[in-house]
Amino acid sequence: MRDAGEKADTGGGRVIDHYVAELDKALAGPRAAKADLLTEVRDGLTDAAEAYEAAGLDRTSAERQAVRDFGPVPVIAPGYQAELGLSQGRRTALLICVVMLVQPVAWWALGHLATGLSIGRADPGYLAVDVVVRWAGGGAIVLGLAAVLATGSGVRFLGVRRQVARLTGLFAFAVCAVFSVLGVLLTWLSTSPGMLLSPVGLPGTLVLLGLPLAGIGASGRRCLRAA
Repeated sequence: MRDAGEKADTGGGRVIDHYVAELDKALAGPRAAKADLLTEVRDGLTDAAEAYEAAGLDRTSAERQAVRDFGPVPVIAPGYQAELGLSQGRRTALLICVVMLVQPVAWWALGHLATGLSIGRADPGYLAVDVVVRWAGGGAIVLGLAAVLATGSGVRFLGVRRQVARLTGLFAFAVCAVFSVLGVLLTWLSTSPGMLLSPVGLPGTLVLLGLPLAGIGASGRRCLRAA
């Protein structure tokens, strides 16, 4: 029985194209990283095929042999998928760090635009939630940086582990859940009842916090898919 790289004899020197297409279908991850990986595979197979062709094989046979040497798609795909998972994990972790760093500035700007936003600022509940937000934000940044290291230079020590990408995706969902609740609480406690539906109330929270968190959630979902 032929493997995935050989199960269709496309002839005319198209064996490598078919193999790369099969590998493309088997992998999930960031488009740019995936494209670079597939280009690297194609170039390697092409060089190997040219060497076999120079040794006397016809082009189709040379490509078949190059693909056979490289290995079946089901065998080599998991290793490449682990790399793509780490790439997506690194992007997700960086996005979390950026959003958490920018959020205090965004909330400060919103506070200065709102005349009614200071009504609840002395409320003990608001102050307590604000402290939690500060600590949670700092913790998210620290964990995000740790994830960046684990999916980057940390690979030298941890190896290419798909679990790292999976944990980063779960961390992204946790960030979305925690800060969605905290953001609504801060807005509720700091805004006068008449301004909750004003641009500086819940709608402002949706724009300043909801949209970035939606981006983190989408990136986390891609992270889990690539893990």
